[in-house]
Order: sequence, then C-alpha cells, then structure tokens
Amino acid sequence: MRHSLKRSSLLLFLIGALLLTGCWDQKDIDTRGYVLGLAIDSYPPDPQSSESTGPNQASPQEEEKLEKMQLHTGEPGYAMTIQLPILANADMPEGPGIQSAEGSQSWEITQIGNSFFSINREMASRTGLSLYYEHLQVLILSEEVARKGLINILDMFMREPEMRRGIKVLICPGEAKSILDVVPRIDKYSSVYLSGIFDNSSRNSRMVYHTNMGDVICALHDGHDFVLAKVISTKDENKASGGAVFHNGRMAGWATEMEVEAINLIRNTYEGGVITVDTPKGEEGRVAMEITNEKAEITPIVNGDQVSFRIDIKVEGDYSEDINLHTHEKLSEPFLKSLEAEYEKEIQDLCTETIESMQEKFKADVFQFDRILQAGEPAYWERMGSDWNSIYPDVGVTVHADVHIILTGI
Repeated sequence: MRHSLKRSSLLLFLIGALLLTGCWDQKDIDTRGYVLGLAIDSYPPDPQSSESTGPNQASPQEEEKLEKMQLHTGEPGYAMTIQLPILANADMPEGPGIQSAEGSQSWEITQIGNSFFSINREMASRTGLSLYYEHLQVLILSEEVARKGLINILDMFMREPEMRRGIKVLICPGEAKSILDVVPRIDKYSSVYLSGIFDNSSRNSRMVYHTNMGDVICALHDGHDFVLAKVISTKDENKASGGAVFHNGRMAGWATEMEVEAINLIRNTYEGGVITVDTPKGEEGRVAMEITNEKAEITPIVNGDQVSFRIDIKVEGDYSEDINLHTHEKLSEPFLKSLEAEYEKEIQDLCTETIESMQEKFKADVFQFDRILQAGEPAYWERMGSDWNSIYPDVGVTVHADVHIILTGI
C-alpha cells in the first residue's frame, strides 16, 4: 500500500512538472524587434536638414503617409526614429560598400506624433516584430529638441521598464535621424558603433564623462545643470565633438572640446588624456604629458552672504613625447620642474577660462557648485539657495594646479 502511494505521488509530481514547464509569456527570438538606437527630431523638420531621396527610395510625401498617425488631440511635434537589426542579414560581411550592394543590415523606422508612448505603439502597425528596448544603446536628440527641454521628452523612458539606466543620451546639431543613417566602416550597426566610441573616454579627456540616462534623470530631478556629449557625423563616421550645456533642464549652447576637458578636470571625471605645452625658456619645442592620475578638491568660502570657491587640482603624468626638441641629455630636475610649471599654468588658464565662459555665456553651473554648497555649507544654502541662479554668474573662483611628472620614458 505504501509503495503504491509513493508511486502515485511520484507520478503526479512528474505529470505536474511536465504541465507547468515553460513560460506563459515567452516570445521567440525571431519575433522580437531589438531596438538598438533611437533618435528624436522636431516636426515639421527644418527644410535645410531634409534628406535626399535615392533612386529606389520612396518620396518624402509617400514616406509621410506611413509615418504620420492620427492624433486624439493637438498637432504632431516630434518624429521618433528607431533602428532595428535585420537578423536575416546579420551574417553579411561588414563595410559600407558591401551593404549597399547586398542590402542593409538595419531598418530605420520613423513615426510622427505628439506622444512618445503612442508613437511607440503606432510602430506596431508597420512591423510584425514586438519592439524590445532592453538592448537600446543610444538615445540621440537634435539640438532643436534639446532646446525645448528634456523633462517631457524623457518621461516615457523613465517609466518604461525595458529602458536601462545605462543608455547613452547624446545631442547632435542637425537631424538626429542622420546619426542613425551612418553606415560605419567597421561595425554592422551605427548605434553599436556610436556607443562604443564613448568607451574610449579613459584615453581621450575631451569626451563628456557618463552621459547615461540614469545620470541625466537624477540631474533633472535634483535641479542641477549638466553637459551631454555632442555628436557630429559624415556618411560613414561619427565623432564625439564637445558637449551640449544644459541649464534649468534646457540646452543653453555648445561647449568646445577644450571646455569639456576642463569640466572633466574640475568635476573629478577626468579618466585619462593628454595635455601639450611649449617647452620653457623660449625653446621651439613641444612636450606632451599623458595624465595618469587627477584629483580636484573644490572648497566653498562663505563670508556672510558672499561665497567664492577655491579649486585645487593635483595631477600626475608621464613625459610621453617631445617634438622639435632633443631632450635625451636635458631631462634634468630643473628642466622637469620648469615643465611642470608650464603644465600648471596651462591647466589653470584652461579651467579659469571655461568657468568664466559657463558663467557669462550660459549661466550654467555645470560644475555643480550648488551640490557642494548644499553638502558643505547647509546654513548658507538654506538662506541663499533659492537665489542661486542669480548668484552663480558672479561667483569668484580661483584655480590652483599642482603637477608632477612621474615617468620620463627613458
């Protein structure tokens, strides 16, 4: 009797295991549309940024019949473009020439509307794939969109469970869709290629540090100003070129590559880079130093209702190259000390000029001095914090650099 009961229990367990195996909401891999890149432009588009039509492409009027959706209220204000990989062509050789001959490896779908969530759902009427955003690499905004402000634009991306906080948010001066249209030379997909560029920020200090969705959302909710990476493109290449400065959640203007380097130095986001100076004592030469370690300390100085800041930047680096100068016999201690002084002056001048530019041109506290005051001088912030936007442009800031050359390479 006992053996029979055990056999019955085991049989019921095995039958239950077979019946309960599997996922109720499973989707096959070939039915998903893996969104790799997303671009947002204003609508109607700027006539100067309109794209040309190839011999086998539909006219803009024909495309717009598919792209425009009926709206419950209001007028269309945005054009959202997604990039999907064409998995059937995934094994094709890489390269722009091969792609144009045998077919594209990605599909860019544009939809026009005034709500990003409804735009996203409307795209389901144009593809049999279920759009999936967990592999999204980059979100690209046009300058025109960025100047309108980010809060309303990013709301859907904050709420959507599939959106990762590590998505890179980038700004371009022209049409955002054109960045996705790039056919890269060494990658299959422009979104993956573009995302990979920012992995080199540890070697190039002129790229904006961490333009991730999570950082942007936190800065917007906390009311801090910030900088996002600027991207420019050609037919087959993208380039990280400076940054877009944001004040009160809206784009205020462009920062140059050198200004981005200074912002990284001041904000302790300098992961690695190269600084070049002329040789001291009037010699016609140039020396490059690779920065291997950098630390900035920002100290608020409060005097009643007045505030100023002192920034101390400590830098260590290696003597990496000299040009038009034979130094094999000249790398004496006095020469290196004079060279360190030149680097200190270069860093101090660059940072001071950048601070003045951010204060005068954009009124943007991209260095987040307000955050330092809130943490270090809470009493002052409680009294004066509400007036910070009017106080910041006139705040005095002094910069001191301390540079040490560690290795000479000889």
